[in-house]
Amino acid sequence: MTNIKPGDDIVCVDDGIYAEQYLGITAGTIYKARWVGQVTSYLNGDYIGVRLEGINRGVCPEFGDEDPPFNVRRFRPVVKPGTPARKL
Repeated sequence: MTNIKPGDDIVCVDDGIYAEQYLGITAGTIYKARWVGQVTSYLNGDYIGVRLEGINRGVCPEFGDEDPPFNVRRFRPVVKPGTPARKL
């Protein structure tokens, strides 16, 4: 599960290349989430995915998926200064 939701500012923490060879994201860059939801893929199984404002990945050349989402584990919410710490 994730606490990221559409409209949130998120920062990329992992731009490494795995099975997806056309990422187009950069670690340390802040993006805005436009969609968050459950995804099933041939290589990665079930995972929570995120689509980003201003980025449309087109059609996956290997599997034909339209605008495949990024795995949400590649991102963290942006914490604004003065935000109180979350209690565990």
